[in-house]
Amino acid sequence: MFIDDHKSLRDGLAFLLKSRNGEFDFLSASSLEEAKKVLDAEEKIDLAVLDLNLDGEDGLEAVPIIRAKKTSVPIIVYSMYADERRIEKALEYGVQGYITKNDGTDELESAIKIVANGGLCYSMAASLVIQKKLFGSSDGSKADGKNDGDFYSRYMELSKSEQEVFALLAQKKKTDEIAKILGKKEKTVINQRTMIYQKLYLEDALELIDYAKKLGVIV
Repeated sequence: MFIDDHKSLRDGLAFLLKSRNGEFDFLSASSLEEAKKVLDAEEKIDLAVLDLNLDGEDGLEAVPIIRAKKTSVPIIVYSMYADERRIEKALEYGVQGYITKNDGTDELESAIKIVANGGLCYSMAASLVIQKKLFGSSDGSKADGKNDGDFYSRYMELSKSEQEVFALLAQKKKTDEIAKILGKKEKTVINQRTMIYQKLYLEDALELIDYAKKLGVIV
C-alpha cells in the first residue's frame, strides 16, 4: 500500500516500480481516512510505504492504524524530510525503512525488496541518526578488537548493492536466495559476499550478524 497525498507522484512511482518488478502491485491512499478504508477492504497487504506529510496530517499517525488492522505489515517511510527530529520520531514508531525522496527510485525499490523479506533499510540520513544513537556516546571501547564506530564507517563505504547483500546475509539468507530476491546471478552475490567480508574485516557469519544488529540493519 502506498500512502501519499501527491497523486501524480504516487501513481507514477507505482507504475514505474510495477513495470520493473512484475510481482509488485500497489494499492493507494491519499489520507489517513482513505488508508483506513483500504486496510478494511483488503485482506492481504504485504507492506506499506508512507509519506510523513499527508496534506497537513502527520503520516506517522498511519503507523498505529496499520498495526491495529494488519499487525505484521512492515512499514517504509518515503519522505522529502531528512532532518534528525523527523527521522528519530519515525524510528521511535518502529518503522522498518526510511528512504528520502532525494534517494531516488532505485533506493526505494531496493528498500521494498529488503523490507518485504524481513529486513530493515535506511537511507544515508537515517543511518547517520542511527549511528549517533548507537555510537554517539561510545567511549571507544573495542568489541573483538574492533571499534564499533570504525566498523560503521567501513559499512557506509560499501556500495548500495553490497549493503543490500549484507542485509540479506544478516537475515541468514543463502546466496541462491539472495540472487533470486535481488535479480542477480548467484556468482555475483558470492563475489559481493567475499568483498563485504574483506572490506568489513569479518571472519564469519556470526560476526556479520552481530554487527548487523548493532547497526540496526536487523533486530
